[in-house]
Amino acid sequence: MPFPEETEFRIPGITLNGGRDGDGVLFTCDKISGWGSPGSKSQGQPREGEHGSSPAPNPKLEARVLQVSGRIDAPTRVLRQQAELHLQAALGLELFDLTVVDGIELTTQAQRSGRVEIDDDTDTMSNWLAELTCPDPRRYGEAKNLTLNLPSTSGGVRFPIRFPLQFTGTFTAGDASASNDGNEDAPVKVTFTGPLTAPRLTNQTTGQWVQYNDTLASGEFVVIYLRTPLVALLQDTALRTGKVSTGGGGTWGLKPGTNQLGFRAGGGTGTADIAWADTYQ
Repeated sequence: MPFPEETEFRIPGITLNGGRDGDGVLFTCDKISGWGSPGSKSQGQPREGEHGSSPAPNPKLEARVLQVSGRIDAPTRVLRQQAELHLQAALGLELFDLTVVDGIELTTQAQRSGRVEIDDDTDTMSNWLAELTCPDPRRYGEAKNLTLNLPSTSGGVRFPIRFPLQFTGTFTAGDASASNDGNEDAPVKVTFTGPLTAPRLTNQTTGQWVQYNDTLASGEFVVIYLRTPLVALLQDTALRTGKVSTGGGGTWGLKPGTNQLGFRAGGGTGTADIAWADTYQ
């Protein structure tokens, strides 16, 4: 699709459509193909003796493929050539962050899958074209986080009992809501920090849960990446995936909209930290 001039397109070290840089070089992106919702990589089976086909089992999005083009406008021939080399390096073979700001700021990870073609227009201007692949087709918006404490009760009736009774206790629930303002399930990173025994986080909206089946000492933590394949790391370094169990459909994310989360444990006074981002197809 063509880009309006006010739409920023960011790659490492370069902002396209963001005005001239410190050397007076203008990088622009005027067209991007493939920025919409990708197709499905799952196919249903034809129905024998019936119309159509069966629904695709466990449908998932295919990788995102982008065709991106634009221009370089520089004050001198040398600066134009340097800008071209800079652009080629930024559109790298390794995964890099690619961000498009068109009202909502969306970021995905891309890598070069085809050539970066550059055609000189004049001594100081050139056109460029690149093909990129995003192995994870999802686009991520605002990053969010939430910290939950275990349910607890403090205060209450004092003894010896005197009348009239005064109830002064307070109760803290281990529940809170988490919003995913996107249109696709949001991957979740859960960090349980001790002291805790068998901590569990439940998405009460869907009934899905994740539990760490071990004890965490005070200050000890385990990070669980709820993705496929699921990964759990003690102190974010030592593999502990075998100590994790899930329910309600294996790995899971936050559904679009509001998700009610609950934090419980077999014992302890630790916390659960949940991190995610608004997620879009």
